Amino acid sequence: MRSTYSLKRDYATRISGGEKKPRLLIISRKRTRKLMNVDKIAGLAEKVGFEVVVSEAAFGGVADFARIVNSCDAMMGVHGAGLTNFVFLPWNAVLIQVVPFGKLDWIASNYFGNPAKKMKLKYLEYSISEEESSLTELYGRDDPVFKDPKSIHKLGWFKMGEIYLDKQDVRLDLKRFKPVLVKTLKLLRK
Repeated sequence: MRSTYSLKRDYATRISGGEKKPRLLIISRKRTRKLMNVDKIAGLAEKVGFEVVVSEAAFGGVADFARIVNSCDAMMGVHGAGLTNFVFLPWNAVLIQVVPFGKLDWIASNYFGNPAKKMKLKYLEYSISEEESSLTELYGRDDPVFKDPKSIHKLGWFKMGEIYLDKQDVRLDLKRFKPVLVKTLKLLRK
């Protein structure tokens, strides 16, 4: 992929003392599974020590987006097709997958976690809580959507996807998410 798209970086920047800040790409989504507080997430990441780039994966502009991804040392986003761009990250970069509520751990690990590790990337997973999900605005806390996600999965891929993938947006709890950003910096020091 690097040679096909003439990407310059093979390895993520290994950070130490006073070097330049590592670059974090936040994949922004417009339709489903949006990060509802992306500006606050970007601000937190800057305070922690990143140079932040917020961008949406563009359809049709693969070469340009590949260069943006390859210029970054870490990439984060909510589970979805935009994360497939991790193939353009330099080796030893960090991929942070934000996993929506709804017992999606298996999907998250098998679609992105395991492949990222096999591609010499460091991988972190952040599963959101009920409070971080926009589903709280659509369903009561006693609904099976919250009480028994496995029963929703048993309804089939389309029904599960409609609820947990199509209807859900994410508002990260910054205090809860901050340790993930700190760990990302530590991984970039190794």
